[in-house]
Amino acid sequence: MTHSTDVLQQEIPGGETASFRPVVDRYGRRLRYLRISVTDLCNLSCTYCNPVKGCAATHPHKLSWEELEFLVDVGVNDLGIEAIRITGGEPTIRPGLVNWVRRIARHGLHDIAMTTNGILLGRMARPLREAGLKRVNVSLDTFDGEKYRDVTRGGSLERCLEGIEVARQVLDRVKVNAVLLRGFNDHEIPDFLEFSQRTGIEVRFIELMPIFGQKDYFHRHFISVEEIKERLADQGIHLETEDGGNRTGYGPATTYRVVGSRARIGFISQMSDTKCLSCNKLRMTSDGALKPCLLSPKEIKLAPAIAERDRDTVAEALRHQFLIRAERYDALEALNDPFQRSMQAIGG
Repeated sequence: MTHSTDVLQQEIPGGETASFRPVVDRYGRRLRYLRISVTDLCNLSCTYCNPVKGCAATHPHKLSWEELEFLVDVGVNDLGIEAIRITGGEPTIRPGLVNWVRRIARHGLHDIAMTTNGILLGRMARPLREAGLKRVNVSLDTFDGEKYRDVTRGGSLERCLEGIEVARQVLDRVKVNAVLLRGFNDHEIPDFLEFSQRTGIEVRFIELMPIFGQKDYFHRHFISVEEIKERLADQGIHLETEDGGNRTGYGPATTYRVVGSRARIGFISQMSDTKCLSCNKLRMTSDGALKPCLLSPKEIKLAPAIAERDRDTVAEALRHQFLIRAERYDALEALNDPFQRSMQAIGG
């Protein structure tokens, strides 16, 4: 049951407006944001994302570009979704991405963003920008080339950094996502701060999450956001919130400015301090499963309704999955009841 039944209007291309009834749950959260995984294939195989070496598709029958555009159309024009984040796998490896971005940009979205490993961004950032992409978050966990190859199982740090630089030149905003792993890259925190100071790019430190029952890996490498903050304070590095903890986007990161520097860092503390009460999104996997939360096992198989262009069923499924969400989800439960998909397959 929603808190509001007011009909709102949203501008759509051609100077027209679309009327929609916003979806607001019993905790006052409004559906604004949809994360869409366009593939579960990846050209890397990061150890914390995909515990099994190799990148074979787990669900080969992915939604077509036309079906994904239909999903966006329903979300925007029937439910008032404002923002889309494109995820994978690695979205840049799926042929047709640029044309699809151009098509969904015509639906009047406020924001189109993408999460990527950056390997192909050097040649794709400009055409994606011209198509309508506004922002990217690039995964970068270390500045050591050998360690980068190890954690990604073969990736090129040089190509990732090249992609970040090209994206910085052409997109509205670029952020770097770093999953901190104790004993692997936690000593590089000062390097990330220097990178942010030099480039003006916000770096977001992300807590490790347990997947596929990787309990030993998780306990060995997990480091909390609170510990990171304590380390920074011990080093005389002081953080200042912007607007009481500004969020530069639709996601869960809380952003800080490093006092006396132009460096900006964000923290995503989904294990130790979830931001459930301000969450405004749903997730769609590449095989058409609609998830209310990354941490929830509940899925609606929406591919058949999308294939049939059943607008009412798709809209009702989006509404239902948002309204059934719990007040909070406990990420630590994943240690006892691990995700049945890898992060690569979920579209984390």
